[in-house]
Formats: sequence, C-alpha cells, structure tokens
Amino acid sequence: MTLAPLTSATLSVSEWIKSCSELMLRGEHFSAADILSTRQRILEFSAGRSSFAVTDRGRFFGYGEAHARMGRVALRFLSWNCEAKCETETFRTPDHHIVVHIPLRGEFEASQDAGWLRVEPGNALVVSSAGVLRRRWEGQCDLLNLRIERDLINHVLADKNNDALHDLPLTIINLNQALPLARFVETIIHDLGSARSALADTAAAAAAEKLLALLLLHSLNKAERPAVANGAPALAPYYVRRAEQYVADNYMKSIGVADLETATGVSARTLYYGFKQYRGASPMKYLKGVRLMHARRRLLEAQMRGGRVGDIAAAVGYGNKSQFARDYKGYFGESPAATLRGQGR
Repeated sequence: MTLAPLTSATLSVSEWIKSCSELMLRGEHFSAADILSTRQRILEFSAGRSSFAVTDRGRFFGYGEAHARMGRVALRFLSWNCEAKCETETFRTPDHHIVVHIPLRGEFEASQDAGWLRVEPGNALVVSSAGVLRRRWEGQCDLLNLRIERDLINHVLADKNNDALHDLPLTIINLNQALPLARFVETIIHDLGSARSALADTAAAAAAEKLLALLLLHSLNKAERPAVANGAPALAPYYVRRAEQYVADNYMKSIGVADLETATGVSARTLYYGFKQYRGASPMKYLKGVRLMHARRRLLEAQMRGGRVGDIAAAVGYGNKSQFARDYKGYFGESPAATLRGQGR
C-alpha cells in the first residue's frame, strides 16, 4: 500500500485542530480576549521565560489554549486570532527542554542568534539549544507545541554523544519527509483527545514517549539545516557553552567576569564578543537574565505555598533586594511583590 503525499489535507490538519478543540472542552484550558491577560498567561505557563507582545496596531480578537501530557512529553495547542503583528520571546538555558513547534493554521517566523526562518503548515520547527528564541506572525495562527524533557532524549541516546543537541541550531523538519513522526504525533493527539485514552496508562505512555523521541531524532538526522535570512546559523563556540553551563550550575552564587574566565580558559574580551555574537547579550547580562528567570519561577510558585521577596532574591544570587526589585521590574514590567501577590500585568 502506497501512502498519499503528505499535504495539509492528508496530514489531517483539520483533524488535529478538531482534536485539540475537544481537549479544550474536556481538560485544562484557558482563553482570553485581551492582550494583557494573554501576556500574563504566557508568563505564567512558561515560568517567566516567555513574553508576548503585539508590535503594531490592529484588533486582538483572542487567545486560547489546551494542554495534555504523555509522560515526559507535554502537548500544548495555542490559538491566536489577531490582525496585528505578534511576537514572543523565550529565554532558554542549556538545561531547557526540547520544543517542536508545528503550525496548523497560519505561518510564523523564528530566530535564535541568527536570521529569520519561515515555518509553514507541513513543517515542524525543532528548538533545542540555549539562547533567546523569537517568534513573530501576523493574523490567525494555530500552533501545536510538543515539549520533550531533555532527560528523555538523553535516556534514548544512552551512551551516544548527545552534546550535539545542546548546540543544535533551529532546524525545520519537512513532515512530507518524516511520515512516521507526523503520523505518530497525529495518533497521540487523537488518543489524548478521546474519552478512553490508551496513553493514560503509565506503561503505554513510557513506551510512546520513547518512540516519539526516537522518531524525532531519526527525523533530525535526515533534516537539512536551513539557511536563514542573514546567513547560515552558526554554533556557539565551546567557551560560550562552557560559560552557560557554569552560570546554570552557579547562578545562585556570587559570579564575576574573573570566575567565567577561570571556568572557560579565555579572556574577558573573548567572552564578551562571543556572548554578544551568539547570545545577543554580554556575559553578565546573560547571568542577570538567568537569575531573573529563576526568580520569577520561584515567585510564581510562592503564590501558592508562600515565600518572601527578599529570600527569593538571595536564593538566586542577589545580595541587594533593592537592586533585585529594579532589575526585575525592568525585565518583566512589574515588581516582584506584584508577581508574588498575583497582581501582575
């Protein structure tokens, strides 16, 4: 039996949307008709890592989402309806999960440390490396996100070299050339949207998550690295990655440029230009971003179980509470106390 070519029709994009819509009715869901509520929601579910902005004038009709989980794989359906140009920005650290963005309706552009890539229905964008990821689009856009925990990929790779995934530039998988992956994702969506999900069983979910990871890795091995508008994407040099890992392990301590020099074996000047070129920020600005992202996550968690701003500031490496409050408000547009009280933007 010969499979038909994979198009927006044979990929059953409309069925994916239907299944995800059913998830919105059955399970956890969220909807908003205004920009401020949408922005706050995105900050919350990303633990402060992602921001949303409308970059020009135009009517914002609404935002909706549905989410489900299969073991160490989280699925989220995002639906945007806006006449204006929209943009999200996500701050990714080296231990961040791997995300697969699959547009179901509409298209978007994405950038990380280089030019912009266009992603259309029938494609899947894989994001794995650290850095600032930006996405922008205009008009209605429905997006399926698969968030795969990094330890699942590492477990599947076992003794193989998995460092390449930490340095993987933005990669587009053509689903026409990755039929097993596309069909399996479709199967997962249909199953999780059904009243009697087979993947609700722990053993079934464990087997399915492993198969999904294997299919993704196989598809990545076959994928061609796309060129971007400003040239081909380049991998960050070893000393940038080593500095990032040092920051991830020690952000809660006092860190200076000299510490990064010792950890990487290169000069402050080399570090500065490396970070500016590949991460779009100086090493110390990068460190500040990591600390503030961890602080926001702790503040959001403290809304439920309690906590104090000063304690959280100290826990992420700030010795001065006032400086922390200034940096935090400058980064997120609200005070840490407002976040702790659930009174954000």
